[in-house]
Amino acid sequence: MVESSKIKVSIIKMDDYNDSTVTAQKVAEAIDAAGGLPEKFCPSTKVLIKPNMLTAKTPEFAATTHPEIVRAIIKYLRNFGITDITVGDSPAGTFSWDELWDKTGFAKLAEEEKVKLIPFENVKRLNVNNMTIPMLRELDDFDAVISVPKLKTHMLTKITGAVKNSYGLMPGNAKSNFHGDYPSPRKMATFIAQIFGIRKPDFIVMDAVFSMEGEGPSSGEPVNTGLLFAGIDAAAVDACACAAYGYTPLDIPLLVIVGKLGYGVIDMDKIEMTGDGVQKLMALNAKKSISDMLHRFPEPIFKLSTYFLSCRPYIMPEKCRNCGLCAEACSQKAICKAKNNKRFTVKNRGRCILCMCCVESCPFHAIKLINPGMKLKRIFDFIKGLFHKTT
Repeated sequence: MVESSKIKVSIIKMDDYNDSTVTAQKVAEAIDAAGGLPEKFCPSTKVLIKPNMLTAKTPEFAATTHPEIVRAIIKYLRNFGITDITVGDSPAGTFSWDELWDKTGFAKLAEEEKVKLIPFENVKRLNVNNMTIPMLRELDDFDAVISVPKLKTHMLTKITGAVKNSYGLMPGNAKSNFHGDYPSPRKMATFIAQIFGIRKPDFIVMDAVFSMEGEGPSSGEPVNTGLLFAGIDAAAVDACACAAYGYTPLDIPLLVIVGKLGYGVIDMDKIEMTGDGVQKLMALNAKKSISDMLHRFPEPIFKLSTYFLSCRPYIMPEKCRNCGLCAEACSQKAICKAKNNKRFTVKNRGRCILCMCCVESCPFHAIKLINPGMKLKRIFDFIKGLFHKTT
C-alpha cells in the first residue's frame, strides 16, 4: 500500500501590507507553495471569499482580515479567468452593514475591484445531529469558498483561525444565541466543529502579517507576526499557526474535536510545512489569552465555578461610549444600564455564561474579563500606591 502524501501548508514571510504589488506576489507565492487551488476552480466557478469581519474596526487594530489580502486573492483568481467573485461575512455585533464595510475597508475594496459585497443575513435552516442550524442561504449559490481568516487569540477557543472563521457562515445574532445552549468552552468548541463540518472551505489563505495577541479576538493587541499561511485543509492550517502562541494542535480543544470528527488533519506528522516562513513561525512567542485559565474549570460545574470565583466581564467606565452593542450581543440579557442611566454594566451576574460575545462586539476595547488574580493585583497596586504616597 502506498502511503498517502502529506497535507501541504505554506508559510510565507510578509512584513506589511503597504505595497499592493508585493502583497499580490506574496499571496500568489503562498497559494502556489501550498499546491495551488483545487481542480474545481475554473473560469466558470462562482467564488465566495469569506474574510473575518468581526467588528467595525479599521484594519490596523488586527481584529479583522486586512482587505489587501483579499484584493490579492481577487487578482489571483482573475489570472485564472475567474470573474464571478463575491465577498461577505457576518459580524459579532449589530453594526449597520455600511458602517462595518466602511470601517473594515471592504466597501472601498469592493468598489475598486468591482466585486460583489453581500450582507450575511438570509438564512436557510439545516437539521444537523437533531439540531436546527441557521446557515447562510446564499451558500447554495457558490461553487467554491475561500476562507481568509485573521490569526488571533480567542478567550473561548484559545485561538481563532481557519476553522473558527467558518462560524461566520451563520448569520446575525444566532451565533451568540447558541452560546446559551453550549455554555462552556469545551461544549462550544464541539458545536463550532459541527458547524465547520457543514461546509468546509475549499481553500484557505490566513492573514497573520499582523495578528492579535492577548485578549482576542477583538480586545487584544496587534503583533507583527509577519506571515501568510495557505492550504486546502483548514484544520491543518490552524494546527501550524497555533505555534505562534506556543501551542501544539493538541492544546486546542476545537482542533482536537475537528480531528476526531474527521473534518481535517491536525497530526503534525501528516502535515508538510513549506515556505520561507517556517523557521520564523517556530521562533514566535505571541501572548496567549486568558482562555487557558477558563479551560481549567471542571466541565460539569463550569458556570458555578466561574461565578464563585467572580470571573465575569467588566465594562470599564472610562472607555465605555454607551453604544449598547454589548447589551444587544448578550443572549442572556445579563447587561443593562445602571440605575443612574449613565452607562452599561454586567448587572445580572448570575445570568452571564462567559460567552464573551460582549467583548467581541465592543469596538472600543471597553470590556475585559476580571478574575480573582486580577482583583488581587488591583488591590495590591492600590496598597502599593498608598505606600508610595506616604513615603
